[in-house]
Amino acid sequence: MINIKKSQLESGITVVTEGIEGVRSISLGFWVVVGSRNENKQEKGISHFIEHTLFKGTKKRNAKEIARALESKGATLDAFTSKEITCFYSRGLDTHLKIATDVIADLITNPLFPEEELKKEIGVVTEEIKDSEDSPERHIFDLLFKKIFTKHPLANSVLGEKKDVEKITRKKVSSFFKKWYNPERIVVTASGYLQHNELLGYLEPYFKPKETSNDSFFTPVKNYYKPFSYTFKKKGLFQAHLILATTVFDYNDPRRYPLLVLDTILGDGMSSILFQKVREEKALVYQIFSFADFFSDAGIFGVYLACNPVKIENAKSTVIKEFKKLVKKGLTKKVVSEAKVRLKAKLLIGQESTSNRMMRLGRSEIYRRENRTIDEIIASINRVKTGDVNDVIKDVLREDKFSFVYFGDFRSV
Repeated sequence: MINIKKSQLESGITVVTEGIEGVRSISLGFWVVVGSRNENKQEKGISHFIEHTLFKGTKKRNAKEIARALESKGATLDAFTSKEITCFYSRGLDTHLKIATDVIADLITNPLFPEEELKKEIGVVTEEIKDSEDSPERHIFDLLFKKIFTKHPLANSVLGEKKDVEKITRKKVSSFFKKWYNPERIVVTASGYLQHNELLGYLEPYFKPKETSNDSFFTPVKNYYKPFSYTFKKKGLFQAHLILATTVFDYNDPRRYPLLVLDTILGDGMSSILFQKVREEKALVYQIFSFADFFSDAGIFGVYLACNPVKIENAKSTVIKEFKKLVKKGLTKKVVSEAKVRLKAKLLIGQESTSNRMMRLGRSEIYRRENRTIDEIIASINRVKTGDVNDVIKDVLREDKFSFVYFGDFRSV
């Protein structure tokens, strides 16, 4: 039996739980609706930096005690920062719910931001930035977002640049934390063998009652997208990397599910159109896939591939030819039906993990302000018609809408 419940504490925090009988684990997440899109020019990289530094000490625990608090009991503790969200999460046994709540709530309500630890963490984060820049398959996506969203805040890199991070001070950290880490922007989600009211009881001592607001988590910004071609040259690389991408609609647009079906058909797995055509038939690439990301006020769809630099234009033209075929002929009912089966199977298999369920609850609450059951999501996929997917194809896969980001050593091409 699955039981989803939602409450709002007097402090303004939203709490969503999904009780699942038959498991012994729980996954708990504290979501703060803040990310790189909330940063101004003087704050680039600070959301991600704060995610790191909250682990460096609170009024209750030092950094080592934070690290051991859950791991010593067999549970895990981790965090991530994205364009619009920062999440602190834990997975453990059902008996770990209280201590996991205590540790994470302590992190986001009582941080000390020790000066010496902040200085050390600047070094750690700059190493993370270097690591990302040394990975073309990661860095090319930062370049893509910077170019495709231009003046839109989604252009901001989550990590920031080395020069940005080196300018971060304790004063900036404290000011940014105070502005964004408030109860109205916090969503707590949990999934597994748990009781909703029990979690509410664990949370209440940490967050004081206050006057709440129903303001939106996000302030929409119009993106003035114009197709472009951009080349980033880097010596010493044996492979060239390319992304073909365009902007699409936001998380709540009804066309989202038809696009996810198209994504499955076009570039998800070995049976996908692009894998079969570009890799298997023509042997132009080793890696190729399509992707779709949705945000509060925008979205992006594209194809990533990597190959020998001398093959990159052939690979690109092959992808575009497949786009043109789809625009001209569309997809058959059989192909769409099979993709829907794959999409539903992936979703259902993922729901065997309490972590995946907890993540789904968080994103749904943040972007939709509601939570739907798996059956309701499956029903949305079932409602996708062949015509819906073909309409999306005609809108999204037009060649004149796509931009191109190249990354590699093109001296010999």
